[in-house]
Amino acid sequence: MDSAAALSVVIPILQGDASWMKLLPDLSAFPDSTEFLFVSNGPPPADWETLLQTSPLRQQCRWQQTAIGRAVQMNEGAVLAQQHFILFLHADSRLPAHSVSRLFESLQTDPAALHYFNLRFEEQSFFLMHVNRWGVWLRSHLLGMPFGDQGLCLEKDAFHSLGGFDESAAYGEDHLLVWKARQAGLRLKCTGADIATSARKYRERGWLKVTLQHLWLTACQATPQFYLLMKARIRVWFHGKAQSPSL
Repeated sequence: MDSAAALSVVIPILQGDASWMKLLPDLSAFPDSTEFLFVSNGPPPADWETLLQTSPLRQQCRWQQTAIGRAVQMNEGAVLAQQHFILFLHADSRLPAHSVSRLFESLQTDPAALHYFNLRFEEQSFFLMHVNRWGVWLRSHLLGMPFGDQGLCLEKDAFHSLGGFDESAAYGEDHLLVWKARQAGLRLKCTGADIATSARKYRERGWLKVTLQHLWLTACQATPQFYLLMKARIRVWFHGKAQSPSL
């Protein structure tokens, strides 16, 4: 399969947030066949048409208005997506051209996996953000828990078979999707390339407060999901034993 010709990019946008405009230049690194779905709880900005007229992506972009909520918006984008793969990309992300290339290489190598990027923060000069970057690497690679700000990409059919993002979750709908993928037997595969995100909330609310809050919320959500994962693996193991011929 030529995965370079089969990607939809879903970008959820909160009404009033203009961070997605900085992402627009990065999207030019994607192949011409890529579809971009901007899904927001508000209408397109007044200069939307002007932005498209000056962009080489104008034939590939669509703005869709839906209800508020990132899970709702990403699910709506997935329903509208026409391509084989879906990349869920946060509006405040930055994705260099070489990372786009590595994504397509990763899709070619293992199309059935759930793919993600390594995370770095735009304000990387702040030493404590290096600590967070290392923490994200350990969480993703050793614990198998990449988050949505790392750009989750998988086959559209696989996404729908997982039931999409949990719209009832108070937080961590991306985290829950990863757990569902693991429980269903999907492999996790890192592209080996970086995606950048803003460290604004750490500056505004304090590094220690935000970091501890994230650790606590992640642990609360991961504990029952880990139990379900072990339960699913034990069930598969027993099923395999039952199917084995007796000696």
